[in-house]
Amino acid sequence: MTTDNGDKASGPCAGLRVLEFATMVAGPFAGQMLADLGAEVIKIEPISGDPMRKGHPQHQGVSAGFALFNGSKRSMCIDLKSPSGQALARELALTADVLIENFRPGVMEQLGLGHDGLCQTNAKLIYASINGFGVDGPYAARPAYDHVVQALSGTMPSIGSPDKPEPVRNSVVDKITAATAAQAILAALVHRERTGGKGQRVCVSLLDSYAAFMLPDLMVNHYFQTPGIGAHALPNTYFPIRTLDGHVMGHIFTDEQFRNLCRMFGRLDLIDDPRFAGVKERRDHCEAMWDEIRCSAQRIDTATIETLAEKYSVPLGRVNDLPGFFADPQVLHNGTYSDDDDPLLGKVRQLRSPIRFELTPAASRGRPPLLGEDTSELLTSLGKTKTQIDKAFAGHVVAGRMDEADAAGKSAAGART
Repeated sequence: MTTDNGDKASGPCAGLRVLEFATMVAGPFAGQMLADLGAEVIKIEPISGDPMRKGHPQHQGVSAGFALFNGSKRSMCIDLKSPSGQALARELALTADVLIENFRPGVMEQLGLGHDGLCQTNAKLIYASINGFGVDGPYAARPAYDHVVQALSGTMPSIGSPDKPEPVRNSVVDKITAATAAQAILAALVHRERTGGKGQRVCVSLLDSYAAFMLPDLMVNHYFQTPGIGAHALPNTYFPIRTLDGHVMGHIFTDEQFRNLCRMFGRLDLIDDPRFAGVKERRDHCEAMWDEIRCSAQRIDTATIETLAEKYSVPLGRVNDLPGFFADPQVLHNGTYSDDDDPLLGKVRQLRSPIRFELTPAASRGRPPLLGEDTSELLTSLGKTKTQIDKAFAGHVVAGRMDEADAAGKSAAGART
């Protein structure tokens, strides 16, 4: 596996092969996280491709939404409903370190690709199943999407209100599940290393992942199960305040932070205000506290407020829109994203891995694969002859083969990883 400049792939997971039988967001994002760490990720797609490929905006036949969750992967199209396609998938599984799947429970078994069968022939395989609600139970067979799990999680009334529950308008369930799955896979790889190469199955559900991520600070009134312990109202501490030319938002917890907030805005009169005398009082009167500050903030420009916040060590920052985030000096300093020139897609902007390794830098992210772009090459790597490959394409067992003219086009388009 090489990068565009011909160097060997970098990252702590370089040399690992991951098979991804996954569509949409949770499974593919987990696969991309491993690709960012240097793993070779082979995306096994149906002949029609991952549905995310059909999203917009599109350029040169590539969907931006698909690209942002599938960079640096390889694509192979297999008809998994055919016995021949299933046999090919099993051959590939013999070469893999990790398999990621996000079908409903039982589907991989129906396809002849279940954990028990594959791990009998590849004992080192880490088999990661991502599903909506768990491998069994009353909801196991239900279709699950981000919206459904947010509804079930108990979080929406606290984000909005009991009369008007509100979701997080972001695919946060899918993405935290992806991060949880990547964590689980890496932990299983560590265990394999320590136990002489023994793989295992790991299961991650959207419901459990989102609950583990979102509920800790919402369930303080449910931690103590001893009768008679009083409940406390969960405070709203999120109050963006208008400045002369924008907005800022901060969080004030300690007494020192509050006194410095008052000093930076010239509101020394608030330091001895009994409504804000301590942590509990400020929590109970948080909106009133920020209303008082707002009166001063709206007469000062955002840049000046940021300078004052740094001077007084007050945790407060400007409210960016996306262009503002991309231009933010700390974001630019960190290299949080990169603008890359791709021979096929032109200039593209993508986020970098958030992890900085001292010895094994994360891999540079390449463009996403075109549908079935690597099918022929991967069949050849399995030892298939040209006659066998031609037969597989003619029978629609696989798709995406590139003839010599297409191969020349691929070369002109540039390598991914």
